[in-house]
Amino acid sequence: MRRRQRPARASRGLPPGASEEKDPRYPPVVSCTLSNGLRLLVLEKKFVPTASFTIVFNVGNVDNPQGKTGLAHMFEHMAFKGTRTINSAGYAREKPALDRVEAAALALARAERSPRPDPARLEKLRAALASAQRRADALSVKDEYLKIYNALGENGLNAMTSTDYTGYVVSLPADRLEAWMAIESDRFKNPVLREFYREREVVAEERLMSDSDPNRLLWDVLMANAFTAHPYRNPTLGWPDDLAGLSRSDAEEFYRTYYVPNNAALSVVGDARPAEVVRLAEKYFGGWRPGELPSRCYTEEPEQRSEKLVNLFFKASPALRIGFHNPGMAHPDIYPLIMAGEVLSGGKTGRFYRRLVEGRQLALYAGAWAAAPGSRYPSLFAVAADPKAPHTLEELDAAVMDEITGLASEPPTRWELEKVINNYETELIRQLESNPGLGMSLAQNEAVMGDWRFDWKIGDGLRRVKPEDVSAAAARYLVRPNRTAVFLREPPEKGAA
Repeated sequence: MRRRQRPARASRGLPPGASEEKDPRYPPVVSCTLSNGLRLLVLEKKFVPTASFTIVFNVGNVDNPQGKTGLAHMFEHMAFKGTRTINSAGYAREKPALDRVEAAALALARAERSPRPDPARLEKLRAALASAQRRADALSVKDEYLKIYNALGENGLNAMTSTDYTGYVVSLPADRLEAWMAIESDRFKNPVLREFYREREVVAEERLMSDSDPNRLLWDVLMANAFTAHPYRNPTLGWPDDLAGLSRSDAEEFYRTYYVPNNAALSVVGDARPAEVVRLAEKYFGGWRPGELPSRCYTEEPEQRSEKLVNLFFKASPALRIGFHNPGMAHPDIYPLIMAGEVLSGGKTGRFYRRLVEGRQLALYAGAWAAAPGSRYPSLFAVAADPKAPHTLEELDAAVMDEITGLASEPPTRWELEKVINNYETELIRQLESNPGLGMSLAQNEAVMGDWRFDWKIGDGLRRVKPEDVSAAAARYLVRPNRTAVFLREPPEKGAA
């Protein structure tokens, strides 16, 4: 049977500089890089008259300047506050009012951080800030950006800040392509960071709420203890003291540094003609000026030489989180480590479920994966498990470690490895059915990992893994000197020894 050939480039009418992926191992994505460095990815799917739009910037929590953790997440919030023409009743009048807000806020910040703050002066400065904010508010239009998207028929309008990247997503009727291009190009070329200090209070409240979430707190404590030098140790929401000191000026400098077209990837997946996407991107994004990106060579995490055990006391059900330092996604050992995580926790046939959940009934849940909290730099092979009463954290930890270290002496069978590969390929196929999911995958991999095909290439690497490779990787990385473990326990009773 002859393989059906994809249409030739000429028949697709692609403009100069655009190319279509012809390798049958990958979807027929059309890619193009504008002269300013913005990378475009388009996958035409005509099943329904909608399209999903994604922009991913290669900037995340890891890129926050020292002393300004939480800034990447803070800017994500501000990106919904409009532009010079959206959410503004007249920017020529609004800008001086916003500048007065910033001057008042910076004056208050200096006074608050002085060696001997004067309470009366602080009260006066707070009143001046509140007054300046009220005058600026009178010159803005509340939620106009969101109302425009509602009128366009949006679905899934959202944004997310991760350790490695920041993404902005929405799905719209297919005939809204040019409207999206106009809105989003304006959004990132001309943002106005209005309501900054009120939004900072919202984020501070979000940070407080996270401290009452035991699961989130567990991961924050694990990262802060596993990493001593690399910025992966910092929480995405920021440390409270840093967050309280963030200014609109900080966010504007962050924007000028990282929100440039040569640091972004744009994907369109759905009922959209690639040639039209490229034409409109040139029209609306082509004038966006590129910038010189700073070095991303952050302090390398030193080798961990001793086991770290941390007790987190919190009134919640007991839980266990473990991290082993991995060598990074660019290292060939990452493939056997991915296999190790899947062999241990891949569904009901994974070793954790068969032996700890169903078999010995020690755990309510146990899972493992090869890279957390990010992929741009060496991170952690992470394990999460919750004990099943009446079993203790110590029993669960011992059993989990038996399974992990057992990989070195009991290599996975060929069947276990084939199951992992089959499941991975099934997920790749399933991902093709979701326009938003595939759009995020394409843009994220292109912006962060440098290749939209990254997920498929991971599959190629997994197919080369042999059972003895998994055992060797487990013996090298999944060992106690390389381990940090956090035990969530009930607070001790008062007066207890």
